Amino acid sequence: MRISALVAILATAAMAGGLNSNTNQSVIYQRSVARDASIDVDAPYANPSGTAFMDDGLFISVNSQTFWQKRGTTVNKSPIIKEGQEFEGDAFVPCLPSLLATWHHGNLAISGHFGVIGGGGRISFDDGIPSFYALMHAPMEQIKDGLNEKGLKTTKSSVDISLDAVSYIFGATLGAAYEFNKMFSVYLGARFNYAMNSYEGEISNLRLNPVIPGMNPNGDMKSASELADAFEDLATASKKAGKEEDAVKYATLAGTFDALNEKASMELDVEQTGWGITPILGLGFHYKRLTVGAKLEYNTGIEIENDTKKNETPLKEYDDGKKDHNDIPTLVTVGLAYSILDNVRLSLGYHHWFDSKANLSQDLEDHIDNTYEFLYGVEVDFMKRFTLSGGVQVTRFGITDEYISDININLNSTSFGFGLAYKATDWMRLNVSYFHTLYQDYDEVVEYGLDTYNRDSRGFGIGADFNF
Repeated sequence: MRISALVAILATAAMAGGLNSNTNQSVIYQRSVARDASIDVDAPYANPSGTAFMDDGLFISVNSQTFWQKRGTTVNKSPIIKEGQEFEGDAFVPCLPSLLATWHHGNLAISGHFGVIGGGGRISFDDGIPSFYALMHAPMEQIKDGLNEKGLKTTKSSVDISLDAVSYIFGATLGAAYEFNKMFSVYLGARFNYAMNSYEGEISNLRLNPVIPGMNPNGDMKSASELADAFEDLATASKKAGKEEDAVKYATLAGTFDALNEKASMELDVEQTGWGITPILGLGFHYKRLTVGAKLEYNTGIEIENDTKKNETPLKEYDDGKKDHNDIPTLVTVGLAYSILDNVRLSLGYHHWFDSKANLSQDLEDHIDNTYEFLYGVEVDFMKRFTLSGGVQVTRFGITDEYISDININLNSTSFGFGLAYKATDWMRLNVSYFHTLYQDYDEVVEYGLDTYNRDSRGFGIGADFNF
């Protein structure tokens, strides 16, 4: 299951939000965090019903965020992996773009949003992951035993394991909000989601330390292909010298090492695509200094299909044309914002994902409960044109030992965001932000020892808001 779960989760690099979705859709979010009652330019995503309370005109927000992430596993108490050995995966997102726009006239607002709703980057495990090494342990032991039986004393073996994955779910949203009774609003819209995943994995370069008189007398580590070539050269030289018996012996050994190298080599190259539509409903309330917003994003059914260029693994779910589910779970958000002074605003938010009700790849929903978040934010205007803001987000996943693994490292976290806005003109505002997430380590007893999972994430954003 750990290997087959790769399709659903290896490249999930959400910058903020649930297991399979990203709620960070603007630099304003990154610098203020709690935006679920927004009536600002980020409202088309954060609080779409809030667009009905905006002033008349056209509002546009353009954003770009950059993220660095690490996720890793430290192995202890293992009989087959070095004590304390660390396996790290690196993810870098050079540009996470988003665009938000609202046209407001009278009581009506029409709004749209485009951004990366899920995934959001590339993750690379250049040194592999421990569970893959554990899975290779038994066949590697068989290889050593086979060589020892042939009289080639062999005590060590190793292979190179690498994993690389990219995952994006692009979303384009369009909807309308209407204000009535000067205090209430309602929103109805939909988002088109397009999922694109690619996965490349490789096990290669078998290395062994057979003691071979005249060729490797000290039992140094040699690649199997190097040993095969060396024996092939000996077989050719022996044949030329008329030593047929030696030629056959060396040719057999060359074939042995070629076969071992092939046995310990696998490659996977898969691309997947799929799409789905998210119905969205929003309700809002605005009176004097108080704003309340609520949003429902209904479960998005996405069926992804394999376009497989190479699958040398025994896993049939990666075969060309195979389909699987990769839903975006139902999300409910509630937010409240209150201006305690003309230049000071406080905000609260709550997010709840119904992960266990979604249809996830490899039936992973059977091993999770729902995800929830609490968000807190504050904004302070000063010197007429500046706004300083900050916030905190607390995320708790309903994960179990059956769900989490060295491939799928989703950990409870607390995030801190802060930043600055500068109103350059009456129609343009610039935003800069920084967002840092601290994760709780998670210990899991596995068949090969004790895994300790950890993550790290940090990013910054720049954006510009316009009103006409």
